[in-house]
Amino acid sequence: MIQLSAVHKAFGARVLFDAVTWQVQSGDRVGLCGPNGAGKTTLLRMMAGLDEPDAGRLAHPADLTVGYLPQDGIEHAGRTLFEEAAGAFDELAAMEAEMREIEARLAAAPAGADHEQLLSRYSALQDTFQHQGGYDIEARVTAVLRGLGFRPADLERPTEHFSGGWQMRIALAKLLLQRPRLLLMDEPTNHLDLEARNWLEDFLVGYPHAVVLVSHDHFFLDRVVTGIAEISLRTISSFPGSYSAFLVERDERLARLRESKRLQDEDVARMQAFIDRFRYKATKAAQVQSRVKMLEKITPIEVPPERKRVHNCNDFTY
Repeated sequence: MIQLSAVHKAFGARVLFDAVTWQVQSGDRVGLCGPNGAGKTTLLRMMAGLDEPDAGRLAHPADLTVGYLPQDGIEHAGRTLFEEAAGAFDELAAMEAEMREIEARLAAAPAGADHEQLLSRYSALQDTFQHQGGYDIEARVTAVLRGLGFRPADLERPTEHFSGGWQMRIALAKLLLQRPRLLLMDEPTNHLDLEARNWLEDFLVGYPHAVVLVSHDHFFLDRVVTGIAEISLRTISSFPGSYSAFLVERDERLARLRESKRLQDEDVARMQAFIDRFRYKATKAAQVQSRVKMLEKITPIEVPPERKRVHNCNDFTY
């Protein structure tokens, strides 16, 4: 569905991604994890087409629809809550308007020269409108708004009357109603209470397309995602399964990596000590040079820094 190929992204001297290759398939629900500053938001913005990589490319089908929910900063004004949420169906609304126009033309001139052409166009529009759920828009909008905590009395309230957290709920509702084939969300539960969060969990579990999300909420990730993508040391690693399973596998992997790093450091220290001790001893020159060459060939093992466990959240700061 969408693939990163040899992607490089940096801000000044800080490299976030270095020759990263990674992909998301249709139907994947991926939890994007990593320490603060690792590049999670930057990756979402690149996938949404809002930022460009410095090198490499992102490839996806030309007809891919992408929806992106940032952490904050979205405000709505000028329409009621229902009108704003129903804006997710602007294409269907335009289709319905054209159908009403054709109906009026047919009523005014039922025997016109273009009668058959208008009937054919109307039939095609009606089939598409029905297939895409055009006759259920009101019910769909109302159900999503109710699920996210809005009351029936809120539907006719102007959107500018809602506070910042509720503004983000409006944006989330509109995004879910659009049903993009690639849904990108940055901390979608930040502004939700428990009831709305539980509703969103159920919605995403049944979502038929790809989802990539960032969340501090351990339990939300366990309930929703089918895999984890970890950003660490300028690359992305994928792990199938739940977030809890990822934590176990990651801790085991880090333990092995730290042990390999310890053994490598010991080997390097021994070789360096030998070089320092016998550098100027002629009878040891060949052995010294051999160890110098060995040191030059060693690629230092990188280990992510230790992170403090955060209560009821991901165990390193996301």
